[in-house]
Amino acid sequence: MTISLLVGTPKGAAVLSSKDRQHWTQEFVLRGWPVTAAAQDDRGRVYAAVNSPNYGVAIFASDDMKQWKQLPAAPRYRPEDRGNPEHHRIVAQMDFTGVLKDGGRFVDQIWTLHFAHGALYAGVSEAGLFVSRDRGESWQPIDGFNEQPGREEWPPGFGGLGAHTVLSDAKDPNRMWVGVSAAGFFRTDDGGKTWTPKNDGVNGDMGQCVHGVTCNPANASILFRQEHRGVHKSEDGGDTWQVMEDGLPVGELSDGHRCSFGFPIVMDRATGRVFLVPLESDNFRYPKDGKLAVYRSDDGKRWNAHTTGLPANCFTAVLRGAMAADQQSPGGVYFGTASGTLYGSTDTGESWRELSTGLPRIMSVDAFVL
Repeated sequence: MTISLLVGTPKGAAVLSSKDRQHWTQEFVLRGWPVTAAAQDDRGRVYAAVNSPNYGVAIFASDDMKQWKQLPAAPRYRPEDRGNPEHHRIVAQMDFTGVLKDGGRFVDQIWTLHFAHGALYAGVSEAGLFVSRDRGESWQPIDGFNEQPGREEWPPGFGGLGAHTVLSDAKDPNRMWVGVSAAGFFRTDDGGKTWTPKNDGVNGDMGQCVHGVTCNPANASILFRQEHRGVHKSEDGGDTWQVMEDGLPVGELSDGHRCSFGFPIVMDRATGRVFLVPLESDNFRYPKDGKLAVYRSDDGKRWNAHTTGLPANCFTAVLRGAMAADQQSPGGVYFGTASGTLYGSTDTGESWRELSTGLPRIMSVDAFVL
């Protein structure tokens, strides 16, 4: 068995591989492509999402994470679909070819890939959801999500209107969740035909700016959510949420609201432990007091800091997609920083060590078993 990490950066992806999770080899693949997300299907194939301001989005696939082949299709909106003007304004600085000038809706980034029930899903920006049922050879829009009433009023987040979180229920293929910055969290119970916002109990004074949500697909009704305005837990599939911040560092946001701020959140499914990396509010976006720490909780009621092996003089960020768990025993957890350093733990977060440094800005981290 080999554990492989695919670390996405603006200049390609670092692939780290290990048979014992102690000794790692590293290769740099997909050079020149910004790599934003990855997923593995039930036959072991790995898919990597890339995007370029010149060439648009694309998807590469590999069976060994060494040889990569670009697939013939990628998520695309219909030519007649109309885009969100505020999203256009935010992403226009990268619109070198002028594709936004006529007001169309375009896929300018694939934020996440998710495999479930024999299908590969893509959450994209401008916010939308697509599905492939033929291993990425073709893609279809999920119109129930993409065309739902009220989406024209969705407010973009700081980086635009992105569907960055897709979750599924292993026991019910008709139930899924999608998180959008800053439009909120949505659930379908009918296979994607209709979607309902699930934000009750989450402070929405700045919009519903969900940063990340995690769950165990085998027990999907228990959800943990890192919001712009705090950390929350739901025990009813997202119908209601409760703030769960005991033990987390709390800071003051730009509007005066006090909460624990951060981006990534992941779960080790065997233990149910949840991990996040808090930052010093939306004003500063670096670890509190410059001390990098991963916080862990068994149930959300109490969080504890784990810092062994992490730097005490750190002023960088960890982005929403830049953390992953390998779901092995004992649990391996990995995260990368915006300054290009990758850290790993093979004891479910008790201790950490540096696995790689000198990488470009780390946008995504995904862990696979090959």
